Amino acid sequence: MSEYEIVFGGVAAERGWRDLKATAKNALADAWDYLTVHPTQFDSSRCYQLKGNLATVVVDGKVLPVWQYKVTDGARLRYAVDEPNPKTKKQGRVILLEASPSHPNDTDPSKNFR
Repeated sequence: MSEYEIVFGGVAAERGWRDLKATAKNALADAWDYLTVHPTQFDSSRCYQLKGNLATVVVDGKVLPVWQYKVTDGARLRYAVDEPNPKTKKQGRVILLEASPSHPNDTDPSKNFR
């Protein structure tokens, strides 16, 4: 059993996941394995926490950290992590906020004009 379950944060994230499944099935399976075991483990080449105004999001009244996982050179998963609670035996959740077959503009330095 994994320590984290993956849930969709919205219809757009679910649709993006389906699109990625159609175009990058093996890479998405690797992402699933990674996110259900250790979604907050930094990996400079694949997984990292976002910074600045993208670093957190409020889900169900809780402020959660936001991470991004590089599925392919272009495709990204953006997600929030609700940590497990061993005292209450509550499983952790990875809330998928965005699944995109292309690099999101707001984290692409060449397209970010802020």
